[in-house]
Amino acid sequence: MNAIGYIRISPHLKTIGDQEIAIKKFCTEKGLNLLMLFKDSGEYNEDRERESWLAVEEYVQYSGEVNFLLFVLPEKITRYNKLIDDVQDHFRRKYNVLLVAVV
Repeated sequence: MNAIGYIRISPHLKTIGDQEIAIKKFCTEKGLNLLMLFKDSGEYNEDRERESWLAVEEYVQYSGEVNFLLFVLPEKITRYNKLIDDVQDHFRRKYNVLLVAVV
């Protein structure tokens, strides 16, 4: 099974390096093939207008080989947490890709 990861810069998340380690460790433990890691550029704007987020959607849309989209859940409830259900529904319905929170 194939996965991609999304790493986001936020004061409520682990560091970029820690998020990358968590996603790679999760893939190793679950036997997933990590195809690509998308990293937030650090520009704060609407979540779905970030360059890295737009690249995630484009990659999933055109690759046809992604089963899971992995991310690290913020330690504190943020606006990002509120979007997760909406994002999960979107990726499941449109691309048959599951969103998975990595600890």
